[in-house]
Amino acid sequence: MQQATLTCPHCNHTHQHILHPFIDLGKQPKQKLAILTDSLFSVNCPACHKQYTVLHELLVVNENEEFALMLIPNTEEAEIPGSVTGRQNLETYTLRLVASTASLKEKLLLLERHLDDRVIELSKLYLSLQFQDKPYQLFFADKTDGKLIFSVLDEQGTLQGSVNCEDELYTQLQETTKRFPVKEGYFTLVDQNWAASMIKES
Repeated sequence: MQQATLTCPHCNHTHQHILHPFIDLGKQPKQKLAILTDSLFSVNCPACHKQYTVLHELLVVNENEEFALMLIPNTEEAEIPGSVTGRQNLETYTLRLVASTASLKEKLLLLERHLDDRVIELSKLYLSLQFQDKPYQLFFADKTDGKLIFSVLDEQGTLQGSVNCEDELYTQLQETTKRFPVKEGYFTLVDQNWAASMIKES
């Protein structure tokens, strides 16, 4: 935990608040819900009692599943060495860098379901072709009845609907993904831009 001095954007009241820059889901399983509902980043002002959001760097580790997620809001980095965390033996972990809470939640859902996020990003790239260059974002929502379901959001993050693809596409793209390894021991930003650059380079 880390104590921080915050200023409420509603009433400008300055107050102390405890941030959680590190979560071990193996030891703190209830924090998964806090991440998925964004309550981990929600602050209630003790003066005006209004709620506001404070995004901060966060390391989420699941030692049982051997994955770690590093949230650095709005980062432009593509890779960050795992050594910056001070943790040992991360070479066997799936390490991912994310720039938003939406991506953090998506990666958490994917990794806990043992889905390869690289394949998911390639699937999104394929599905996005039907939007004819509209600035929509796709986020994994569910896997059911032999289909992968993705939520469709506009530039403001408003839900516009959903699209899906058959599991067969995922299976086919798994072979393609074998040509796109990520560097061991590095937190890597795997998103649609990553998928597009991998396709371009290949």
